[in-house]
Amino acid sequence: MRSAPAVLRTALAATLLGALTAGCSTGDGTDGGGTGTGTGGSTSGAAKPGRYSALPEPCGSVSESTLRRVLPDAAPEAYRGTPAVTYDTGRRGGCSWQGTDAETGSTLQLSVDFERVISYDPEVSDDDRAALDFTARAVAAGLPDPDAPQDDTADGSADDAAAGEQDGAPADGREPDAADAPGRTDSEGEPVPRTVSGIGSEAYLDDRLSSTATGARREVTLAFRSANVIATVHYTRISPGSDTPPASTPLQDGAQRVGRHLAGGFDD
Repeated sequence: MRSAPAVLRTALAATLLGALTAGCSTGDGTDGGGTGTGTGGSTSGAAKPGRYSALPEPCGSVSESTLRRVLPDAAPEAYRGTPAVTYDTGRRGGCSWQGTDAETGSTLQLSVDFERVISYDPEVSDDDRAALDFTARAVAAGLPDPDAPQDDTADGSADDAAAGEQDGAPADGREPDAADAPGRTDSEGEPVPRTVSGIGSEAYLDDRLSSTATGARREVTLAFRSANVIATVHYTRISPGSDTPPASTPLQDGAQRVGRHLAGGFDD
């Protein structure tokens, strides 16, 4: 017959084993396998995907009537366009056209490029990433950086600016609050980059004149953003053997015409 102490020890061991088993099977859910509300199981919401999941067909994005306006003397087959080489048409696409001005012998070139921006940061949406990329492009083209600090008092610039405004010319050579005003020029009389309203979510225009081995080349770039898509238009005239450089206004007007046509295909 077992003694009382032995029975007591057996009962106590059974009780402890039962408590340990219950504790292992009814955890509070805070570990990796639990289903409770601990912080280990929570996730933050991902940023929204971009508005556009595909791009326009580049060579069909510009209507023939628009092409005939900007390339009036091109051969009929030239209006089909030449697609740009790309390895992912869902992310990038482009097309180019070329013609000759029958009156002057100048070469006219038009190209369009589409880029669908994707953000790989779960906290930054595709649209926001595209806006950041577009701003970086605009700054690289020569437009003011909207995030740059403004300090009118540094190095006496406030006094210089005031004196310049009294003379009708700001000290930094730029018109105040006129980033989208056409007709602004630099010290050499050439157009300066400017923003353009009414095309996409935001747009800018850059007009560049350069020399070639036989003449002059003027290229106007019109870039705009629509949600998570950035579109770029290049409209160029190359004038061989001419002392007069290509005029700016017709190229700016043509680039904006094409830009507005493209932007009309988006739903901004």
